[in-house]
Amino acid sequence: MKCTLTRTQKLKKSRLKFRIGINLGDVVIDGEDVLGDAVNIAARLESLAPVGGICISRAVFEQVKDRIDAEMTTLGLQAVKNMPEPVDVWRVEVEGAEASKPAQVAAERPYIAVLPFANMSADQDQEFLADGIVEDVTTELSRFRSLMVIARNSTFAYKGASQDVRRIGKELDARYVVEGSVRRGGDRLRVTAQLIEASSGMHVWAGKWDRTLEDIFDLQDELTHAIVTAVEPELGAHERRLARSRPTDSLTSWELCQRCWPKLAEYNPESLDEAAVLLRASAKTDPNFALPRALLARVSNVRVAIGLPDPSTTIAEGLVWAREALAIDDRLEVAHGNLAVLLAMSGQAEEAADAAATAIALNPNNAFCHHATALAEMFKARPDTTKMVAGGETAMRLSPKDPTAHTFQNIVTIGHLIAHLDHGHPAYQESARAAARHPGAPWYVHLQAAQVEALAGDEGAARKHIETALSLLPTLTMETYRHVFKFPAAEKLLALGDSSGMTERLIDLGLPRQ
Repeated sequence: MKCTLTRTQKLKKSRLKFRIGINLGDVVIDGEDVLGDAVNIAARLESLAPVGGICISRAVFEQVKDRIDAEMTTLGLQAVKNMPEPVDVWRVEVEGAEASKPAQVAAERPYIAVLPFANMSADQDQEFLADGIVEDVTTELSRFRSLMVIARNSTFAYKGASQDVRRIGKELDARYVVEGSVRRGGDRLRVTAQLIEASSGMHVWAGKWDRTLEDIFDLQDELTHAIVTAVEPELGAHERRLARSRPTDSLTSWELCQRCWPKLAEYNPESLDEAAVLLRASAKTDPNFALPRALLARVSNVRVAIGLPDPSTTIAEGLVWAREALAIDDRLEVAHGNLAVLLAMSGQAEEAADAAATAIALNPNNAFCHHATALAEMFKARPDTTKMVAGGETAMRLSPKDPTAHTFQNIVTIGHLIAHLDHGHPAYQESARAAARHPGAPWYVHLQAAQVEALAGDEGAARKHIETALSLLPTLTMETYRHVFKFPAAEKLLALGDSSGMTERLIDLGLPRQ
């Protein structure tokens, strides 16, 4: 480190511009090459350093902080290319180095800029298609209240210019940038898009679509939908990775919400309690932020869904949280969606359907809103099972990698069972098995899968599903099962189980009676 500081003073006298990155770790010598993560991180630190400056990792900082005569300033956790976790970066203050902007602290929702897509075709008439896709992606991303989207007029100022995403990110104060291209060859069209973290230039996600040119407006809608439904979850997942690597006491309200998402998806009492602690802290940190209140409503509806005690009180608490969220931001689609679920659970199915319809009108790209619509339908006295199945399937199509996709599949399962009142119906059996294959599927999904396997004569598989259900909810009994599913159509399903002998079959296979 002392050698580096001495060299920088000598280099200042020359016209050579330099940046230096220093890391500490193991390396692998391969001939004349030096390999390993430690080397890769040093290279990334170099790219983060200002011209004429030095950036070091925390490992180096801990070794030299009391041993060199130089000031060091933290730049915080920085996501760097090809590294799964962010790196804690420090800048060594070197006289004459260009000033560098401190690491952005996420005090609010992330800003995202959709840059003009490049027309790679010789045919300049394709310019309108590229511009149309960008305009539609900008509009549809803005429906997600979790994102702040830079206006089209600002981003189109960069049309035709060299797109240096780091510079553009700084100029627009955008944490993320979407860029892409359109290329036509005959009747074939190829569209690419990338989601990039502006500060590091790291690619978070990339996609490619090949299509045939037919109806140009249908094609534009299809491509817009494909890009939007890929970008939003990938951006959210990246935000959660960043939040997970920071100490809880240094997280902003937004980051606390990101930290809670994996807990919400685990569908067990302990994880829900942990999520609630994070969300209450988020709500306290920023009293004017609606999202933590909407997600506390989500905690309540999941607690009821998995059969925890005192559902009436839990529903009442959740309704308060949902309405508080809407009082702050009445355009927050997930608040309307969670309100719909809780209203349905409280027996107000028609009001729930209205709330779910509002959620979809605000953001038709949000999978949970379609799930809420299907669930509201399920609680009606005469549910439209076609709408139930369609809502669940739309949710799965919009968010196939969603950690709670088992809930989308489960609503399809129940829709088929209500429609056919037959545990042996192929559509029900296929859906029940698919739901149980999802990681994190809750106990009731495994009980439905147990019914399917019992009917198929595979008692071993049925017992395994019952054991899994009991491990997820140790207090589970047949009476619990009857108690949780209290909606009009459930009476028919429970009666079907009794008349077909399925109820006693589950008990014989290991489910406690009471």
